[in-house]
Amino acid sequence: MSIKQTPASGFQFQQLNLGHEAADKPKRNAFAVQLAQFQTQTLNTLLSASVDGQSGAAGIFGAEQGDTNPLFADQGSAGGQGLSADGRNLGLFDPESAYRMMSVINQRELNYQAEFAALTEMGTDVAEMRAEGMELAELDVSSSNAQIRAELEEFVAEYNAWRDEYQDETRAGGALADSNAARMSRYELEQSIQNSFTGAADGFRGMNALGVSIDSSTGRARLDPAALDAALAENRSGAVATIDAFSAHFAEAATLLNADNNFIQNRLANLGRVIDYLKTNKTSLQAEFGSGDVGSSKGIADALAAYQKMAAGKV
Repeated sequence: MSIKQTPASGFQFQQLNLGHEAADKPKRNAFAVQLAQFQTQTLNTLLSASVDGQSGAAGIFGAEQGDTNPLFADQGSAGGQGLSADGRNLGLFDPESAYRMMSVINQRELNYQAEFAALTEMGTDVAEMRAEGMELAELDVSSSNAQIRAELEEFVAEYNAWRDEYQDETRAGGALADSNAARMSRYELEQSIQNSFTGAADGFRGMNALGVSIDSSTGRARLDPAALDAALAENRSGAVATIDAFSAHFAEAATLLNADNNFIQNRLANLGRVIDYLKTNKTSLQAEFGSGDVGSSKGIADALAAYQKMAAGKV
């Protein structure tokens, strides 16, 4: 297998080995750059493609790369020696860069576990928000103004509680800070509320015309009772039909977010794949690259605790 080939996993070996063919021995600075490129590519590759079951270096680089990649230069002599007292593999050409790379992997492992737990919970809550949206469809023209207002107030309160629950986790350093699935879930449900085309056939421009809107500064939903009463007085049947249309659109958005091969489930499947890979191959990776620093749980401790309970089958 040529060093320029791309393996089935999708990892670009030419990026890792840039300049390797131009010299008999890789230079230290060039190798450090190669390792940095490796850090940003490898785990992302694992998140988007299935692992073929190979372990250690072969699992990441491809079955034939262990002997030809400069990362493993002189590794054979270190195999019988193990790691140094400070966790470095001194058989590598650049053990310090390899150690830092393993530190990144250790941290990523914790981040992925935390994201898995938090996103699993978000998926459950999105399903509950779907149910809240569907309840609005029970309203009809015979419902009193007070009933309609109460149902909308309940929906707004539940939506805000759902949004607030994940506010910290989606910020920098949180369990969902790097989760596109979480960002899209928040965005799609918010856009369902803000959609100005809802109710167009019934004489209204979205739920905003009925007093339900998103505060531009906080991102939270709010209800203006006066605007709702005015809409009901002006066109009661159209207002109720608009609420029914919103109910259907909101529920559909929540359903799609949780659907197979869509945002939440697809991300969970990818996270599960890379978590399983790291669990299976952690020992061999550390033997090859060094032990690395232990990952930090700062900002993700609650999500990690939830993951541990999930892994132990307690939830």
